[in-house]
Amino acid sequence: MNSGFRGFRPVIGCKFGRMTDTAASRNARAAVNAADRNDPTAMPTADFAVYADSVGFWRDRRLILADVNLHIRRGEKWILFGPNGIGKSTLIAMMSLRQFPNVGRLSLLGHKPGGIDKFSSGHRIALASSAVGREVAPPADPLDVIVDAAPIRAVPEDQGDSADVVELSARRGNRRRDGAEYERAYALMERFGIEYLAGKRMAGLSEGERTRVLICRNLMSDADLMIFDEPTTGMDLGGRELVVRELGRLGEGDATAAAGDGQTVILVTHQLEEIPAGFDHLALMGHMPEERYREYLAAHPNIYAPDLGNPMPGTVTYTGGLEDGFTAEHLSEMFGFPIAVRHRDGRWSAFRA
Repeated sequence: MNSGFRGFRPVIGCKFGRMTDTAASRNARAAVNAADRNDPTAMPTADFAVYADSVGFWRDRRLILADVNLHIRRGEKWILFGPNGIGKSTLIAMMSLRQFPNVGRLSLLGHKPGGIDKFSSGHRIALASSAVGREVAPPADPLDVIVDAAPIRAVPEDQGDSADVVELSARRGNRRRDGAEYERAYALMERFGIEYLAGKRMAGLSEGERTRVLICRNLMSDADLMIFDEPTTGMDLGGRELVVRELGRLGEGDATAAAGDGQTVILVTHQLEEIPAGFDHLALMGHMPEERYREYLAAHPNIYAPDLGNPMPGTVTYTGGLEDGFTAEHLSEMFGFPIAVRHRDGRWSAFRA
């Protein structure tokens, strides 16, 4: 059977339009700079799943991200929130080894991205997104797609003919799966209400069904860093609430929600209604103020991003707690019109004021 796959803590706090550089922020950056002078490869990242220091990315003469400072400690549960087109997808592509910054420094699970073997250690980072979904071969069985994410483990040679051991893919050599892994994958499908998809083809799934398969795949991975990008895409109200409930269990540290303890989880969204309980760290993204943009370009002359009418690059504008971040002031500034915010029974909502 074929799985079907081809192939902070804040350093800079920033209110919208006004950067607030605290003494703690300056001291943290000074420590990093001092470490760099002694050892150019050094970054204080051992305790961090994600450590982004003034990260930027430009492509096709456009600066997409600039001066992104985001420090996520291991085991924390974060919401990454921002409007469409702000650079969220580019940032999570970097966090999942699918893209690399060309400005600043980034460390993932204590390693620079270039120092991580994507094929031997890539399973430590799991991403559920529409981009991953597009890489799934249309004939693939959803159950196999989920099982394929389980950590690789050795199978004794004398078990090679056991009925409980299943060869997952001939092109992966001796990589085999046993019945227990299929049982666990099927149990995940039952939790997310898609057990009826076992034995079907990915090509025949709706967008919401495909999204739930990819969520199950993430949970199957036992990854140290799990990223869920727009995890309720294509779902109706019932599907959305089921996913929000299950991800809430993960955020609250329910031992039965995922196999490992201390996993770092990042949920990416632009909808307050999709935010589960249990996530207590927030990073807001917005457009960089023009004055700060000019300063950033002057500090990084290697960036080729001329003025061509492009919008200001995206950056992290706030990190901290959800209560202080999801305010009417912040969201009204972000979206450009008055917004009222409501927080009730652990759930968030927003509407035009």
